[in-house]
Amino acid sequence: MLCYKKNYATAVIYSLLLLLLASGCTLQKMTRLAKKQHITVQPNPLVANGQLVEFEVKASMPPQIVKDGYRYKLDLYYEYGEQQREQVGALNFEFGEFLYENGWPTITKQFSFPYSPKKNKGTLYVQGMAIKKETDDVKYSEPKAIATGLNTTPLLMVRNNEILFIPDSYAKEADQPAQLTFYFEEDNAKLRSHLGSNLSVLDQYIADNVATQEVTVTASQSPDEAGGMAQKRLEALEKYYLSKAEALNYNNKKISLKKLPVKDTWAQVTEKIKASALPKAQVQEALTIVNSNTSDKEKDAALHKTAAYEYLQLYVYPGLRYGGVTINYNRNQKADYELYLLAKQIAEEKAPADVLTEQELQHAATLTPLLAEKKQIYEAAVKTTNKWPAYHNLGKVYVEMARKEYRPKAKQALLAKAIHNLTYAGFRNPTAPVYYSLASAYHVRGDKLEALQYYDYAIKLGGNPDELKRIFADKAALEIEIGQFDDAIESLKYAGNTYQTQMNLGLSYLLKENYEGAREFYNKALELQPNDALANYSLAIIAARTKNEAMLTTHLRQSIKADNNYTLKAIEDKEFDAYRSEQAYKDAFRP
Repeated sequence: MLCYKKNYATAVIYSLLLLLLASGCTLQKMTRLAKKQHITVQPNPLVANGQLVEFEVKASMPPQIVKDGYRYKLDLYYEYGEQQREQVGALNFEFGEFLYENGWPTITKQFSFPYSPKKNKGTLYVQGMAIKKETDDVKYSEPKAIATGLNTTPLLMVRNNEILFIPDSYAKEADQPAQLTFYFEEDNAKLRSHLGSNLSVLDQYIADNVATQEVTVTASQSPDEAGGMAQKRLEALEKYYLSKAEALNYNNKKISLKKLPVKDTWAQVTEKIKASALPKAQVQEALTIVNSNTSDKEKDAALHKTAAYEYLQLYVYPGLRYGGVTINYNRNQKADYELYLLAKQIAEEKAPADVLTEQELQHAATLTPLLAEKKQIYEAAVKTTNKWPAYHNLGKVYVEMARKEYRPKAKQALLAKAIHNLTYAGFRNPTAPVYYSLASAYHVRGDKLEALQYYDYAIKLGGNPDELKRIFADKAALEIEIGQFDDAIESLKYAGNTYQTQMNLGLSYLLKENYEGAREFYNKALELQPNDALANYSLAIIAARTKNEAMLTTHLRQSIKADNNYTLKAIEDKEFDAYRSEQAYKDAFRP
């Protein structure tokens, strides 16, 4: 019996050893098979675009790599600097995760990782892992480099994204009337309480504790709407104000409401076209039709046939579907030192909020250069007034704080707060400058689709020509970042003849590989800013791509001469890899 037990125990141990050896052999066999893998990366080298490096990996494995009880996994990571490693993602060759292509299990997947300049010199690796599911035993394959370095040429766009404080006009406008604008949907006179609504702000004005209120309402419509729509909007505003005032009037203030005549549609179209970003020829063509002695229907039909009509539909007509309310107040002014001290006390909850008006709080914030103090005062203004300038300027402060923040998570948190406040400013005052600020905050944060949406919305609201040109210019920069080069070129038609416009047209054509066109625009940029380092550097890239050695030497030398930071950039740039040993490249670094 004892002998039997010994033999049984030996058999069990032997069986386990066989299982382990079989498992090890299977894992080893899978890693050997994986050496036949086919892996491609697009683009290669990787390309930095905006705040991300985005690319596609396609991996095909031998069919035998798929086994019951086992799985094969490819880990992707990017290695840069002094052994810094960033995990990028993984490809799992399990059923449901791959498709067969020519009989081989194949996965095509998009990946991305955050961009920073320190990652310019790095390598994307893939490392295989054969795994037994039951025991989690693992056999690793040797890491394989599949892409080296980053091409940063798409980052050479010029952006502005300057969010401005709402101009401080306290001294000038303390006694001026408050003006609120309400936008309506097409062929609709219903006041909206969602995006773009000023209703909550209007309610606060109605409830303000003042002796008298003189109120004026007006309205408008676009040419493509049914007749009488503006009048319906005027009546809707009048009805809302009077009914709400009756419900909220606790102190028997005197209210007088005046209705202005409905605004002339074609006169407003004329103003909007003159203030648009349309090319001069299209402006003239449209104005000729608008000011002709034809019927409304004939004018609208004629505009349909113009090159400007799409712009009118997108960016002019929506801004004509509005109603306006003007409320006249009279208030006394306090001295600056008194305003500052009272604002600090309100911010610290040492004084009641109603000791200062909205305009007084806004002005007090301009009296300190410290962002932390501005933030406190604007926060108090938001809390006590709930009005759009406070939200907008608090958002501006958060953006400025984010620009100075070097910690990524803290920076993102500050930008999230900026976006929150700028969104509320947009709800209360839907105008082109406010939505440009919101779009810029999203752009700075790297939220590209949201930024594009709000650039577009800002343009639709309309504004003065300079404002619209700024918006179109930064919208184009974003379109370059997301690879929509044709859209960027279209947007830049309305961005004016500025340095930013010429530089971004040059980059758009460069990335479309139209090097002759790109060269023309970069030379125009140099006419506006002679000896500009970035324009010369971009021309050096064109020279490298077109194998023009004399041009490469000239422009790379001028770029480095204008800004020595381009020395290191040129040394690391993948665009010049083919020229490292060439005399034309070496000559560029000589004085």
